[in-house]
Amino acid sequence: MAKKKKTSSSHKDTKAAAIITGLFAAVVILFFIFSKSHQEPKETHKPAPVLPASGEVEEAYIPNEKIKTEAPPVQRVAAQHLGNVPGEGGKIAIILDDWGQSLGNCKYLKEIPEPLAVSILPGLRHTKDVAECAKRYHKLTMLHLPLEALHNNDFYPPNYIIKTSMSPDLASKIVEDDLNQLPSIEGVNNHMGSKATEDKSLMKLIFKKIRKRGLFFVDSLTAHQSICAGLADDMGLPFGKRDIFLDNVNTRDAIIKQLVALAQRARRHGYAVAIGHDRHLTMQVLKDEIPLLEKQGFEFVSIKELLKNR
Repeated sequence: MAKKKKTSSSHKDTKAAAIITGLFAAVVILFFIFSKSHQEPKETHKPAPVLPASGEVEEAYIPNEKIKTEAPPVQRVAAQHLGNVPGEGGKIAIILDDWGQSLGNCKYLKEIPEPLAVSILPGLRHTKDVAECAKRYHKLTMLHLPLEALHNNDFYPPNYIIKTSMSPDLASKIVEDDLNQLPSIEGVNNHMGSKATEDKSLMKLIFKKIRKRGLFFVDSLTAHQSICAGLADDMGLPFGKRDIFLDNVNTRDAIIKQLVALAQRARRHGYAVAIGHDRHLTMQVLKDEIPLLEKQGFEFVSIKELLKNR
């Protein structure tokens, strides 16, 4: 009898252990299924859109990136500093430099209906794409011609910058190549150029090329002793110069301060020319402020119209 009891007890223990093991496994499986079903989905990263080739820019491909502002909206009204004098503002022309690196700000060319000049650097990834975008939204295009600076620590490819030490043949070839990249341009202004625009021989060579194509030239005035104004007058080349840089300091308050200075100059002299850059903040401030300045009596015109009618 003792032997049978021992065998019966052993079977009971084995059966109990199997039940416990099965229950534990079931709990583990149910816990895994439950936690899996309630787990937050992992963030998925969509691949960046492939931008089309030059000449095929579609609006859908233009990034709609958020704009960071440095000041609340109540502080952004340049017109507040100018007084309420409708109809007595003067004409303002704005040139925006350094386009060609990306298409990120092309959407603003649609969102800002007023005339703007888009000055495009040659030989960049989106040089031709920006020209197409500007054409679509009826903005004047210019060549932002790279010229030698007195001091420059940035890297540029060989023969990208036109230098005073170049032979006339080489300088002439680079100018021609740059102009040929952008057949739709109506004018030229200088990228850097504090050294080149003081060199009469080089600028005369460049001005001949520009005049031959029926273009105008705007001196960005990066040099203290620029000879461009007098030379352009002697050569009969349509010419203008920059009065105000808008965004050398890239903050909202600084840009608004420069807009105020621009408007005050336009009010005093009847017109003024500003140069800004292809930057999100600059474009956003212009979008906000231009309508307010128009209410103050300022008229925004293309640089070509300003040079013709001033």
